[in-house]
Amino acid sequence: MTLFQNGLFGCLKKLTIIILIVAIAIPLRYGSTSPSYLAVRLIHSLFSLKNSLIPDKTRPTLSADYRAFEDLIRMKPLTKIDTSADPLVIIKELRLTMGQTNISPKPDECQIRKEIFKYNAHTTDGYWVSNQLKSSSKNSDKILIYIHGGGFMTGDINTYSGFECYLSRIFNINVLHVEYRLVPEHPFPAAVDDTIALYHALLDRNISPSRMMIMGDSAGGGLTLQTMQALITRELPVPHGVILLSPWADISSSGESYTRNRPIDPILFDHNSTWVAAQILGPKQIHLSYKDPLISPLYGSFQGFPPMYVNVGTAEITEDDSREIVKRAKQANVDVTLEVAVHLMHVYPIFYLYYPEARNTIDNINEWIKTKFD
Repeated sequence: MTLFQNGLFGCLKKLTIIILIVAIAIPLRYGSTSPSYLAVRLIHSLFSLKNSLIPDKTRPTLSADYRAFEDLIRMKPLTKIDTSADPLVIIKELRLTMGQTNISPKPDECQIRKEIFKYNAHTTDGYWVSNQLKSSSKNSDKILIYIHGGGFMTGDINTYSGFECYLSRIFNINVLHVEYRLVPEHPFPAAVDDTIALYHALLDRNISPSRMMIMGDSAGGGLTLQTMQALITRELPVPHGVILLSPWADISSSGESYTRNRPIDPILFDHNSTWVAAQILGPKQIHLSYKDPLISPLYGSFQGFPPMYVNVGTAEITEDDSREIVKRAKQANVDVTLEVAVHLMHVYPIFYLYYPEARNTIDNINEWIKTKFD
């Protein structure tokens, strides 16, 4: 073998070793072997590097990782809604897009178990999500009921399991995902009926409300408020606390932030609230005012609410919903904590894998939960 061949063989051998190391290290680094997820993380890392070299002088508090995630979002914005098309066709396309988004995969060690909850003649699908480190430690016997977002049209256990597994691990708590029925197939009040039935079923098992908290994001935050108001109206015991991430609580979208923040909202900049509201109500309820407290809980009563934690960003159109919720809750003498994240997007804590701002907020919520369960 010539000297050249020896050198070439040596280079190929080293290259092979490097490739093997990278092939092992990258999945270990990101906790997944999914090619699509790893591709997303690679692109995000490249954007992060770019943003670390090019500062944003107008938003100096934002991390390079967060700005990189904004770049990712803008690469593939949400499907534009054609209001002249069949709503079900549009919504099914949205669901397909959401289902293919491998942004927060479920960790292999996280356990998910489906259960059908029954109350009288009503059934609701739920999923127990457990990713706790120590089953015998504090909060391990507690339950966090999670009500997902998605405009009441999209979202399910598959799209939320990664985030819920993370919450279970950080909070060391059992998460119960509510798989409520979606519009337009099941218009209002189907989703509220589902959450109430599941909560009733838990009470029938003699699970104390003092062991439960309820958490929701976006439309799920609005549904959380609807659920709470319905529980209080029916004089049922309420859970120990409520956590809201960017709640959409006013389907009339009348707050100033729906106009003020639209140009800077990377997720909901094209939100068509009138079209979405029509799908939520369906043809039988279309006569209801968009400000009816039954469908826009912002205008309902907050009397009797347990302690609340409300989180919102200033770069989202629903900012004023959160601020008004806090205002009205305080007027009702509710113990409420508001965390406002400057320059951050709608439901930013969900994307905890990508930037420290999300993880910091989840840590803040964790500390709040600990104090309330003490």
